[in-house]
Amino acid sequence: MKSIWFWLLSLSVALLVWWVSVGGRRETVAQETTPALRAASPMLTRRTNEFDGPPGDLSSIRTDLVATPSRLQVRCLLGGRPSAVLSVALPLSGSFLQARPTNGGLDEGPTITQIDDRHFRVEVRVAEGLAEGTHVGYVELKTCRDEACVDEIPRGTLYVPFEVIVEDPANIALGEWETFQRDAGHTGYVPATFHPRAFAYKWEWQRPTPVTTQGFIHAVSTAPGLVFVSDDGAGLLALRALRENDGGLVWEQTFPNYPALNPPAAANGKVYAATTGHQQTFLWAFHAGTGAPVFQNSFAAQWSDVMAPTIRDGRVYTNGGYYGGGVYAYSDTAGDLQWSMFSGDDEMTTPAVDQSRVYHYDGTALVTYDTATGLKLSSISDPYSPVQGYAHNGAPMLGRADSVTSFSGGTYSIFGSADLSSARPLINFSVANNAARWRTARAYMTQPATAKGIVYAGSNTPKSFDAIDEATGQVLWSWVPQPSDVRFHRNVVVTDNLVFVSTNRVVYALDLATRQPVWSYPAPGTLAISASGTLYIVEGASQSTGRLIAIALK
Repeated sequence: MKSIWFWLLSLSVALLVWWVSVGGRRETVAQETTPALRAASPMLTRRTNEFDGPPGDLSSIRTDLVATPSRLQVRCLLGGRPSAVLSVALPLSGSFLQARPTNGGLDEGPTITQIDDRHFRVEVRVAEGLAEGTHVGYVELKTCRDEACVDEIPRGTLYVPFEVIVEDPANIALGEWETFQRDAGHTGYVPATFHPRAFAYKWEWQRPTPVTTQGFIHAVSTAPGLVFVSDDGAGLLALRALRENDGGLVWEQTFPNYPALNPPAAANGKVYAATTGHQQTFLWAFHAGTGAPVFQNSFAAQWSDVMAPTIRDGRVYTNGGYYGGGVYAYSDTAGDLQWSMFSGDDEMTTPAVDQSRVYHYDGTALVTYDTATGLKLSSISDPYSPVQGYAHNGAPMLGRADSVTSFSGGTYSIFGSADLSSARPLINFSVANNAARWRTARAYMTQPATAKGIVYAGSNTPKSFDAIDEATGQVLWSWVPQPSDVRFHRNVVVTDNLVFVSTNRVVYALDLATRQPVWSYPAPGTLAISASGTLYIVEGASQSTGRLIAIALK
């Protein structure tokens, strides 16, 4: 019995000695390995247990920060350096925010503006000298308890993915005529070269209208293979999709008992249009190919007319307002109202939009808003004391960096599809300097266009079609038509080699090199050019005739 107890005691001691020795070896291995791993990958050690998604995807790191939008995409031409804005909400009030891009696609040192105790605005800008292609990375947002960021806040770092797409103009697809003056910047610029000898008549279409009804139509917008046209005036109003190749009807949506239907805009497989008139004021969206309704949402207006909505980066914007004017921003897919802001004139305009700002000329000032939140970012007074009515009849036009051109003051048109009742000077603003840069001595009648640092517009006092230096406002050259062309009307469209403008009787194409006409068509009107190279003329110098003419440019 003693031998058994002695054997058990010896076994217990042996096991204890083995456990201590193994435990010591495990501690030694851990102490040796951990510093090595940390030295090789400090991010891995710090972040391994903090990912909501796959380790290595920095955007999935668990964080209490919120940034809007959650991803950035910026498109620009070679040499362009546009900016984009993040709205950032911090988890703790009184914290400090740092921001930096993780690679060279964006400039170092983003501009950080504190809005209140927990909210910041971060503006990033495309880096200089980027090659054509796609440049990706993250914007690192870090919150700290001190300004030097020595004391980081746990779960206080957020990585926002960004994508900068740099395009060579020579390789860009032409793009459709989406809205008023083609794009969200309302430039009227079509990046293409056309040869007048190839121009040919395609077809024409007339609004089907009873004798007792005013048969006006608005300016058009386009999508691949389609052109969209909406009715103006009285009677049963309709929005129609016509085939681009022959003008045949694809679908139509009618709006019985609606006071006004406004011009269409088209993008991302949908066509948008607004109806206006007190309780019947809505923004509508339809499937571009079928005409099936997508959404309908209300906004405020009093018997007003508005221009085509502006579409950019997931939002669709429209002019509106019951007492005074302003801007409404909706989701371009579901139609949810995201924000609305109000200032100045209440009708006949549409905002311009870039990556970070919405631009609204309110009759006496250029006001800008944050695209994501609607936060008012700036207001630059028109220092020339223009006459403010209740209609602007124009839109801000975005040219080169920090250059916004607009009509100075408002004017009236009897119908939404009618031409302007009076001419006005053009005014150019610098948002960076919060100041007006110049104002033209002449008053202009046509909706201007801009490309490559030049603004093009037609004046009737004196009669002159002018090329204006966008930087200084000085006239670079002019063209005067024949005496039979009494007045300029409607809008200007510029391409890489031609500029199109309408007089009271003819649409002209001027060669930008010779500054002389190289083509004309004997019908005046409002102009648009589709991605396939079809020139559309909504006939009518002062008032629409209801006829749409299609000309093949290539």
